[in-house]
Amino acid sequence: MIGRARAHRSYADDVDPNSLFVFIPGAIASGFLISMGLLIGDAMRKVRGDAGTQRKVAMSGAALADEIRMGAGASRQTTVGLRSRTGYGIVGGIFLGLAGGAIPGASWNFLNPVGYISDIAWIWVVSMLLTLVFVVVGVQVMRLAPEWLPIFFLLLGVAIALRFAFGSETVVVRASVIAGSLAGTLPAAALTWKLRKRRGVTNVPPSVRPLLGSTLLGRV
Repeated sequence: MIGRARAHRSYADDVDPNSLFVFIPGAIASGFLISMGLLIGDAMRKVRGDAGTQRKVAMSGAALADEIRMGAGASRQTTVGLRSRTGYGIVGGIFLGLAGGAIPGASWNFLNPVGYISDIAWIWVVSMLLTLVFVVVGVQVMRLAPEWLPIFFLLLGVAIALRFAFGSETVVVRASVIAGSLAGTLPAAALTWKLRKRRGVTNVPPSVRPLLGSTLLGRV
C-alpha cells in the first residue's frame, strides 16, 4: 500500500531561481573565452620558441648554483633574469592600482540599486576573482622593488583626490572620499618610507621566481 508523502520543507523551498541571475549563455561564453585564451597562449609560446624555457633554465640554474656555493638563502641575491627595478615598481603599481580601483567600483555597482550590475552576483564574483589576481601579481612584483611602495601610496592618494575633486558626485560625497583616501594613503606612505633605503638591495623571494620564469617579467 502506498501512503501519502509526508509534508516537509527545506532551505531550497525559499530560493527563487530567477533571483540567482545564473545566465547560462554567459557561462558558455566565458568557457569559450577561456578556451580561446589557452589556444592563443599556446600559439604565442610556439612563436616565441624556446625563449620561455631558456629563461626558466637560466634563472633556476643560477639560483641553484648560488645556493650550492654560498648556502641556503643565497639565491635571494641572484640577479640573473631580473629586469629594471623601475619597471617592476611601475608594473606592480599598475596592478595594485587596478585592484584598488576595481574593488570599490565593482562593489558599488553591485550594491547600488541603480548600478549596471545591480544584483547580478556572478559578474561581481568574477570581478573580485580578477581583482584577486591583480593583487597577487602586484604584491609579488612589488616585492622586487619595495622602494616604490611609498610612491605608489602617494600617487594613489593623489589620483583618488583628483578623480573626486572634479567628479559629478555631491560635495559631501566628494569631500568624504578625498578625506578618507588621504587619511589612508598618507600614513601608509609614511610608514613605508623606510623602504626607500632598500633601492640597492636585491631580494628575490622564492615565491616570485616562478612568476619571473613564466612571464616577460624575467629576461633570458
